[in-house]
Amino acid sequence: MSYDDLITFFESLVDDAPDSATEAVLADVAYTKRNDSRLWTFLLKLDSSITQGATNTWQTEHSLPSTDGSAFEEAYRVFGGAGGQNEYFPVPFEDVLNSISAQNRYTIDYLNNKIRFTGGAAQTIYLWYKYRPTSLIGLSTTQKAATTTIVWPKRFVPIIAFDMAQMYLGGIDADDIARAQATFHNTAHRELYNAMISWDTKRRMKMFGNSATPLRTGNELTPADVVDIPGY
Repeated sequence: MSYDDLITFFESLVDDAPDSATEAVLADVAYTKRNDSRLWTFLLKLDSSITQGATNTWQTEHSLPSTDGSAFEEAYRVFGGAGGQNEYFPVPFEDVLNSISAQNRYTIDYLNNKIRFTGGAAQTIYLWYKYRPTSLIGLSTTQKAATTTIVWPKRFVPIIAFDMAQMYLGGIDADDIARAQATFHNTAHRELYNAMISWDTKRRMKMFGNSATPLRTGNELTPADVVDIPGY
C-alpha cells in the first residue's frame, strides 16, 4: 500500500482533504508512534559492515549503519565473528569507563551514531538492529507512489490512517460529527492493531521455537517460558 493510497483512505475516513503538509505530518507522527511501540520483526536488519581491528580499544569509534533514508534505531544483538557463540553485551555510554577492561562489551554514542567495543579481536561484527524507516515528511512523487516506502505489510497500513483520523477529528477538526464517528473508527482501529500484534508475536515465537525469548545459552536448553512435555 503506497503513501498515496494511505492518504486517499485517510481522506475518506474524515470526509475532508486537509493540505498536503498537514497530512504528511499526521502520517509521520502516526507511523513513528507505531514503529516505536514495539520491536517489530519486520524492522530488524543485519549489518556486517563493521570490522573490529586487533588494535582497537574502547576509544575506537565505528559508524553505525544508515542507508536508503533509513537509520539505526537501537541494537538488538551483536556478535563478533560468524561462529554464533561470541556475543557482545551492552553497557551504557556514560558507564563505559567501568568496562574498558571487560571482554565482549559494546556501547553506543547515539548523538554521533557511533559504536565502540571492549575486548575482542580482529573480526567482522554482526549487528542485528532495529532500524528507523524513511520519514513520511518530504517524500518525492515517486516515493509517494511506491508500495515499498511504508515498510509495513499492506493489510496493516490502514492503522496509520485510523491514527491520523483520530488526531485530525479529535483536535484539528473536532466537532459533534467527528465525535459521532469516533466509536466506529476506534473499534475497527483497535481490532486491526490487535491483529497486527498477534501476527508479529507469532512470527517472533516461531523464530525462537515457540518461546518469547531466544536461546542465549548455546546449549539448546528449553527456555523458562516454554512448556516442555516429555515425549512430545
